[in-house]
Amino acid sequence: MNIALIGFMGSGKTTIGKRLACQFGWTFLDSDVLIQEKEHCTIAEIFAKNSEGYFRKCEKSVLAEIAELERVVLATGGGLPVGEENWEILHQRFFTVYLKADFDELFLRITGDPTRPLLQKYPTRKHLKELYLSRLGWYERAHAIIDTTQKKLERILGEIIEHAYPFYTNQN
Repeated sequence: MNIALIGFMGSGKTTIGKRLACQFGWTFLDSDVLIQEKEHCTIAEIFAKNSEGYFRKCEKSVLAEIAELERVVLATGGGLPVGEENWEILHQRFFTVYLKADFDELFLRITGDPTRPLLQKYPTRKHLKELYLSRLGWYERAHAIIDTTQKKLERILGEIIEHAYPFYTNQN
């Protein structure tokens, strides 16, 4: 069994994923970090040198590799769950958890972050909200939806474990 944390940028996937993996004694992986290591450049550089389409191909490749592993907590990039091919892999090989947060809170968390290349493509609040809404239907397909708005990390971890436990016991 593996766990994939999905959600919009700024939802806490990396922070929560590291703690969850530590609690389980599992491996933590971040799809964006793996892509940067393979490409030997930042996500922003990949977007600038190549294209978003090229980046999405990299995501697909990394996801296929991770899906072969066991006992992994994966923090996905915000766009990774979008598309039938990636979603099928996520749904079959991972217990998917959508880390839901209020858009206003997400906007505050990500504004001005230079490591997020989509902020250049979607520079206004209106554009980001459109992107957020376009992905929402994919995120809401997750096995579990955890609202992280104004919640402490320990409570979020507890809710994820509570939702994942029945799935985990049915797999073993």
